[in-house]
Amino acid sequence: MSSVLRSLRRVFAKPPSRPRTDHLGGQHDLGKLVAEFKKLSRSTQFRRNNVPYEKTVQRLAYHRQFALIEDLLEHQKQYVARSSDKFAVRLIGLYGKAGMFEHARKLFDEMPSLAREPSLVHLNALLAACVDSRKFDKVEEIFRQLPEKLSLDIDVCTYNAVIKGYCLMGDLDSALSLLDEMERKGIEPNLISWNTLLEAYYGSGRLSDGEKIWDLMVSKDVTPSVRSYNPRLRGILLQNRVADAVKLLDEMRDKGIEADTHSYNAFIIRCCRNGDLDGAKKWYGRLVESKCNVDRVTVSALFPLLCEKGDYELAHRLCIKAMDQKLLRGSDTLQNVVDLLVRESKVDLATEIVEHGKAKKTPYNLKLPQAA
Repeated sequence: MSSVLRSLRRVFAKPPSRPRTDHLGGQHDLGKLVAEFKKLSRSTQFRRNNVPYEKTVQRLAYHRQFALIEDLLEHQKQYVARSSDKFAVRLIGLYGKAGMFEHARKLFDEMPSLAREPSLVHLNALLAACVDSRKFDKVEEIFRQLPEKLSLDIDVCTYNAVIKGYCLMGDLDSALSLLDEMERKGIEPNLISWNTLLEAYYGSGRLSDGEKIWDLMVSKDVTPSVRSYNPRLRGILLQNRVADAVKLLDEMRDKGIEADTHSYNAFIIRCCRNGDLDGAKKWYGRLVESKCNVDRVTVSALFPLLCEKGDYELAHRLCIKAMDQKLLRGSDTLQNVVDLLVRESKVDLATEIVEHGKAKKTPYNLKLPQAA
């Protein structure tokens, strides 16, 4: 066969199809799920897909099957040498999200024996795993010791992980002081740096300090995003300054920044806390009209108020939406609504919710009360 013909065959050859993974979600035996996952991971195409890794480890962590997580991820170490840096970063991150920091650190330390030298992206992943695992006492140690030990020049991602760690610890002033350290080292804070600080300061009720950080960010010619505005909105609404929050929404619109689900949730939560059903429904309507997605926070905030005030029709519709979109992890909230509807003689609505759950084969095991 000529070299030209071989080249043409390579050009027109059908690319290898990615292995099907949708059946993994239907496997109820978690041990068999891990066994099947291992088989699929022999395929390079499968290993390039982050989604089944994230979903499988998340599911195992939800069921607290940490031995199975270790079994699955330890098996993946054999592929570290023949994959890109992103693969090891993924494994370290998955251990972190599962709250298994010691395993993430072990993998990081083992990398030379896996024929891959740890680089800055692996260090940053380790710091993120430390924060995700809430091992805050280890953040400072890793940040101050490992870069020098491994001769790695840290970057803005390194600092962002540490800033987030300090913020989650509640040590906001230490987090803020890192901006000065970054400036001394010639590292420019990015939008993630600023947003993390804004979230922490506004979220902790330190509104005036949050405003100072906002002004500093703007003075650095950093353009705020919707993720910058949302904590500011929540901070203002915590003080019941609704008119100022509405003005902030107008400012966002004028600057071409679209409000998102979290923006509207801030108003919905404020109304629900104050028992303002009409206000909550108004902002829920704005959320829907804006084609933003209803999320777990939306329904969790609205359900108690709707039931308390007797708006059973909207509670019913939200139950259907919550099941269709799998917005709630457990069935307690939905079952409480079903029970209440039956007590209020809304048996038809309650029955429809239960039957909808069965028809959709949702994980919510809903039942009509015996008295019905």
